[in-house]
Amino acid sequence: MRNKLFKIIFLSSLLLFLNTNKIIANESKIKVFYSGFSFANSYFSNKDFAKYSEKIIKIKNDSSINIISARLLSSLQDMYFDNIILETKSLISLKEYPDNAVLMSIALQHEEFTQEYNQSTNIYSGFYDAYFNILFYDFSDQSLIASIPFDFEIQMMSEEELTQKNIVNRIKEFYLEDNPFQEIQKLINSFNVKRKYDRRIGVTNVKVNNRTFEYLPTNYIKNLEFVKNLIAQTFSKRLSKHHNVAIVPYTEGQAIGGSMKLRFVETDEIYSIKLLDPDYHINLNLLGFKKVLASSSEVNDLYLYGSFINIKIFQPDIEKIYFEETLRGVTDIKIPKSQTEINEWRKFYYNLEILLDDFSKNILKPDKKWMKKASKNKFRKDLIGLNDVLDKVK
Repeated sequence: MRNKLFKIIFLSSLLLFLNTNKIIANESKIKVFYSGFSFANSYFSNKDFAKYSEKIIKIKNDSSINIISARLLSSLQDMYFDNIILETKSLISLKEYPDNAVLMSIALQHEEFTQEYNQSTNIYSGFYDAYFNILFYDFSDQSLIASIPFDFEIQMMSEEELTQKNIVNRIKEFYLEDNPFQEIQKLINSFNVKRKYDRRIGVTNVKVNNRTFEYLPTNYIKNLEFVKNLIAQTFSKRLSKHHNVAIVPYTEGQAIGGSMKLRFVETDEIYSIKLLDPDYHINLNLLGFKKVLASSSEVNDLYLYGSFINIKIFQPDIEKIYFEETLRGVTDIKIPKSQTEINEWRKFYYNLEILLDDFSKNILKPDKKWMKKASKNKFRKDLIGLNDVLDKVK
């Protein structure tokens, strides 16, 4: 009898302890209101930056919500977050949130599709890439608190050239049947989400040298904003991923300290978020691409694809440069001799993506072999020094 009573008291105390800890933990969390899915651009620019998603949001589900918003909302409602309490029960007008509310939106920055043809297999290979930002912002003064970039890719194969209709149907299928937003929970839990950050970092300037034009699609040359946004997003995602830091989003054509336009799909409202000037600026200068035939056989050609980019990280208010170096990345790619249509841009972008990812990883743990391949100069000390900068923006 005494043992039974002891067990009851012990279990009751344990439950009380766990519930108390849960209450304390929840009280320390920031309450965040989910404000919906949005486009990080205007109606006009969506014909270039989000032409596929513009078609998809016209497709409604049984609840009369477009399939992207519905999939996103459903995913968020099933997630648990360590440092925020996410309110997803209702999507209301932006005018109705409490003055001190912290809002979160998932914003599509831009998307692109490329394809190439292999004559020996008679197969078209297509690649759809979508680039997003998880945005946290202060409703009281409409200013950005933090931005966490992420992206996903859909690969497509077809015996016929992929049309706009084929691409839209495949993306629609992906949203309905796969889990494109599963990374969000892990990303948010990796960050120390706060109401205010003392210091910020972000890409503030992107240049694209004329030497890259030989391999850029014609429509990209006419719209370099697209390429600049893509490079900034690719760099930001890698830096954010490996160092758990929020990045002030880059918006080509916007002045530093300007604003980002968000068009909310569910309400069709347009909202301006003030982008505060980062304390630490990142300048990216894409200098060029180079392709060299390394070897050849009866079946394949082995090419070396190289990218060259200058990365500068500095603090303008005290005129201090923490890092400035021109880096190169080389990727071996085999191309079948029977392949008549080659998407050169896709291969160079893949190479550039690896280079930027390697740069971010080597800040944490510099690799001698990589540094020797990336530059003729010695930059290990400056690379390691970036850890101090990144610690200050967490």
